[in-house]
Amino acid sequence: MRVSKEWLDQFIPLEVSKHELSEKITRSGIEVDNIIDYREEVKDVVVGYVEECVQHPDADRLNVTKVNIGNETVQIVCGAPNIKAGVYVIVAKVGGTIPGLKLRKAKLRGVESHGMICSLEELGIEKDLTPKKYEDGIFIFSENEDVTVGQDALEALYLNDYVLEYDLTPNRKDALSMIGSAYEARALFGGEVTEPEQTFKEHESASKLSVTIEDKESVPYYGARVVRDVMIQPSPLWMQMRLIKSGIRPINNVVDISNYVLLEFGQPIHMFDYDKIGSAEIVTRYAKDGETMTTLDGKERELLESDIVITNGKEPVALAGVMGGDFSEVKDDTKNVVIESALFDPVNVRKTSSRLNLRSEASQRFEKGVSHVFVLKALNRAAHLLEKYAGGTVEEKIICDGQLDLEDTTIKTSVDFLNQRLGLSLSSDEVKEILNRLGIKVEGENELTCYIPSRRDDLKIKEDISEEVARIYGYDNIPSTLPKYSKITPGQLTDSQVKTRSMRELLMSNGYSQTINYALTSEENIGLFTPLKEGLKLSMPMSEMHSVLRTSLIPHLVDNATYNMNRMQERVEIFEIGNVFKSNGQTELPDEIQKLAILSTGKVNDTKWLKTTHEPDFYHVKGIVEAIFTEFNLLSSVRFEATQDYEELHPGRSAHIFLDDVNVGVIGELHPTYRKTHDLGQTTVAEIDLAYILDNSASIEYEPIVKFPSISRDIALEVPREITSQSIIDLIWSLRPNYLVDVYPFDVYEGEHIDDDKKSIGLHLIFLNKEDTLKDSDVKEAHDPIIEKLEAEGFTIRE
Repeated sequence: MRVSKEWLDQFIPLEVSKHELSEKITRSGIEVDNIIDYREEVKDVVVGYVEECVQHPDADRLNVTKVNIGNETVQIVCGAPNIKAGVYVIVAKVGGTIPGLKLRKAKLRGVESHGMICSLEELGIEKDLTPKKYEDGIFIFSENEDVTVGQDALEALYLNDYVLEYDLTPNRKDALSMIGSAYEARALFGGEVTEPEQTFKEHESASKLSVTIEDKESVPYYGARVVRDVMIQPSPLWMQMRLIKSGIRPINNVVDISNYVLLEFGQPIHMFDYDKIGSAEIVTRYAKDGETMTTLDGKERELLESDIVITNGKEPVALAGVMGGDFSEVKDDTKNVVIESALFDPVNVRKTSSRLNLRSEASQRFEKGVSHVFVLKALNRAAHLLEKYAGGTVEEKIICDGQLDLEDTTIKTSVDFLNQRLGLSLSSDEVKEILNRLGIKVEGENELTCYIPSRRDDLKIKEDISEEVARIYGYDNIPSTLPKYSKITPGQLTDSQVKTRSMRELLMSNGYSQTINYALTSEENIGLFTPLKEGLKLSMPMSEMHSVLRTSLIPHLVDNATYNMNRMQERVEIFEIGNVFKSNGQTELPDEIQKLAILSTGKVNDTKWLKTTHEPDFYHVKGIVEAIFTEFNLLSSVRFEATQDYEELHPGRSAHIFLDDVNVGVIGELHPTYRKTHDLGQTTVAEIDLAYILDNSASIEYEPIVKFPSISRDIALEVPREITSQSIIDLIWSLRPNYLVDVYPFDVYEGEHIDDDKKSIGLHLIFLNKEDTLKDSDVKEAHDPIIEKLEAEGFTIRE
């Protein structure tokens, strides 16, 4: 929004410098992004009168003019195609300046030139804002303009002015108008806001126009006035220049008035050529699917059933709140106009303008919702201006349908609440005075009832009132205080953070790289590598690939591995620490569970000079997982139990991870079919419940290095094939044998000399007395019960 100080003074005169005005507005919450001062680079530029204009003797495209500039008549060579005698023009005198140029005497094709006849563009006006008749030539004052020779051209052009460019946040739609900016200025500087004149003489109605709203939710109110016998001509210079300073190009008096009123009140209005509408009725409705219309930009638009259209009872003549149709456009032969001022559903307008990429000054305001109180004021203001500057005859009464809700909304708060929230000690009178300056009526003393005008319907709750009081009182005036404290503690990492960093360092020291992936995934990844089979879906996902909250970290790691292997990476070992989400139904928040996932693929332990390498198998990643549990002193409580629960894992090379009796994760090689679909070789993954591990981790207890030797025994057992090594090891530990410190399998054999339904398992047992030298008799005493128990279970001891 561009706010001209000259125009703002018509609403509320302010005797402040541009820097004070800009600074105070910015500090109150509306950022002034730029100040355009037309006076800065323009000096000694005056109004001149062209007394004579003749062809240059040596140049076809140049003219030699005699121009009266007040105190003298000077000769100026001009190349503008529209220069002629008998017109008032803008002249930059010798010694004067315009943006980027200081004027000096010059010779053009042998003829002296004392100054320059200027276009608006040469004074700093953008070319696309210059009235079309002057865009390729100099500016010529209209005969109706009261200008005098030698007058300061900036004064004559209403450019002795500066413009503030607001960078508005979405909630401050009220500042998208001059009157809204005036109310904001009143709150900051005091004074009273004067509304533009809206009076006119009403004449007996000669038209039979009617208005019908088919859906009052999409169009709560639609009002119209008929103005007859308008004369299409250029609008007054002051109106054109105010539009230009606001970033809108002047067209003609009727179109300019509609844009001018939009900027004044923030209420978009539209002018129809009454004789071209095609009927005497206006009907608002939803478009029919596949219906088309041609908008003012000349493009045919295909409409959807969600679009609101203004029709003549049969076909659309305008897209509600977005753009008018071409055949009802105001043109040079227009005589009678219909002024439209209405309320449209902001969501529908936003959807239509976004879909058609038709963003306009009108749609920008309708999308945010317009103030109900300005709907009729804008309609009457437009009628007043048409009567005054287009010679129009305004017909009596407003033709309308629907209901305008002009009641103020209320917010209840209290002075105590405001002071407590802001850390202030404002009195009731001070709070009321601030809110009254904002145009908010207040009743009560401590307990306050605030009446919110519709132009500030962004204020919804009592905290919004606190914010308004704070910004008008001045954020800089709020006292700063130190927090109260009775105990000082040093800043430090939590126990969980320390343990997580320790684990991250462990993995990275073993050659793993950390990845970070989106918490959102595709529906096809839900239920993979986890018992969680239901995911929480997003109501408006960015894409199908990011439509559901993930239930496992592994699918993303697999994608990461595929991406890297496809880019000639021979080895990929990665991990991720992040949350997975357990759904509690689509209407409830999910439970977040912190997990750790690990993946290894490609060539590991690659020794170039020995030409040795291998692909990561189950035991490769199992060693990393055991190292993690060792780091948290939990290895003695961990066991691995074979599983075939997951179709995406190899049925014979996957296992659940148990901490005591709690299932805390899964480990396994990817199923050949699954990894083939992802273009991977042998790949092993693991995922563990990190939150549970951190909560149950134990402190590491350090012991002196044992100086006594250990004694080992080997046992070879013939057992049924379905028996796992872990189950036999668990059975041995259940006997609690003395001096036994470790048991692990060193051989598994199936084949010749063994029955088809049997296998041989070799176990290595280590015995150690940490306080004395261990004797064979002590080992025998501990070892024999183990043998007896294994035989009692039906296992055959092989010699």
